[in-house]
Amino acid sequence: MPDPGAASQEEAAVRDWTLCIDFGTAHSKAAAAPAGAWSRFEPSQVRPLMVGAHEEGGNAFLLDSAVFVAESNLLFGRSAIAAANASIGKKRMALKSFKTLLSVSDLDRALNTNAPLSIDPHRLFQMRDLIVLYLAYLLEAVEQSSATDPLLADVDSISYRYAAPAWRSGDSAGMHESIVRLFGEADAFREAVGEKLLAPEGLPLKLIEKHLPKAQAQAVPFDMGLIFEATAAAAYTSIGLEDAGSHFIVVDMGAGTTDIAALARLGPRTLELPEARVTLKQAGDFIDQVIANRVLESASWARSTSEQSELWSVLMRQMRDIKETLFADGRAALRIKGKQISVNMRDVEKAADFRLFYKNLADAYTHALAVVRDDAGARGRTEVQAVAVGGGAAAPFIQDLIRKRAVRSTPRVLPRPATPEWAHASEFRGNLAPVFPQLAISIGGALSPDSMLAARTGGLNPAATAQTDTSAARD
Repeated sequence: MPDPGAASQEEAAVRDWTLCIDFGTAHSKAAAAPAGAWSRFEPSQVRPLMVGAHEEGGNAFLLDSAVFVAESNLLFGRSAIAAANASIGKKRMALKSFKTLLSVSDLDRALNTNAPLSIDPHRLFQMRDLIVLYLAYLLEAVEQSSATDPLLADVDSISYRYAAPAWRSGDSAGMHESIVRLFGEADAFREAVGEKLLAPEGLPLKLIEKHLPKAQAQAVPFDMGLIFEATAAAAYTSIGLEDAGSHFIVVDMGAGTTDIAALARLGPRTLELPEARVTLKQAGDFIDQVIANRVLESASWARSTSEQSELWSVLMRQMRDIKETLFADGRAALRIKGKQISVNMRDVEKAADFRLFYKNLADAYTHALAVVRDDAGARGRTEVQAVAVGGGAAAPFIQDLIRKRAVRSTPRVLPRPATPEWAHASEFRGNLAPVFPQLAISIGGALSPDSMLAARTGGLNPAATAQTDTSAARD
């Protein structure tokens, strides 16, 4: 099991901590840092939590965002995905993409909708129930991983927050109240069933029917803050730098969406530039499909529907490894039924649907970059820092986008590495840097001071959610 860093006696004396949860479309992550880390930064005290350590295989720092309703029990995480893959022929699906659901304009209506038959054949659950159950599973994983961390096991207090995109302009407080209510219901259910949530066989449906209604009825909102993902990215990018910078443009390519945001940090205030904000519905899952389609086109032996379905299933199960190799080496290969299949990045980038996606991405980035440079120039600042985060941060086309659009004239644009230098510190024993882009938001959220929060339980944080009122002519 990887150790994110050894604890010294001095580190063990830290009693108050901040913990940030990033529940992503494909994976959930969590990280903790001392409450005063922003002003007294020490890399060895950053604690990415091994929320997936209870599951066999995969990455211990990542918890799959999935729920599967089986015949008599409910499965979570990697077990849910495996069960869904085994049930493809039965038209069964796991519930995934929680963050996408939580971003809809009418959240309460979406939560009160019955889960479709493909997800819940028993007609037992509303979407709200399944999200609450997953959040309970996530909270229990956070609890267990915190208890086994040498720096967090005996702390006096942990302050919670979660990271999310700036979903809807002007309605962050309303959205936040709904989210902390869901976390509150999840925590009440977690208290009732405890470690059973992490059992490989999942939870019996009868146990859920017994405890979930009572937990939801008695729950109180979970005490936690909200930090915007772009703010968290700016925090981890600039902390520890001699010249931290004031203006940032952030490209966050996850599984379900690609988000571009720009912000300015002026003293204690963090100002989002809302006119720069763009969300594209194509992201990592879309790239998976492009890659799989290119492989299918080149596999001349897979011509029947059954052969193509089998190949598609194999590709989806191995896509994480395929994509990682493809992004790193420009080429990936796999063997199926004794046949060698290869795909290279150039072929992927030639696909018509990829070219359209990249054009939209480049246009959105160019627009956002112009907005943030205008604001930096109007405020007399000379630099904008550009950073990519999320599971797609290492994609060559994302890195090329940031590097090729670096601007030398003032305000100049300075590309920052997806993994900051401090993540390579010897205290992490080489474990943090390889997975940092996927953990970046939770780490940045834990490091950020309270002044950067967009909302707390009970309302907005005006300092963090302020929006720029400076207008400037474009260069």
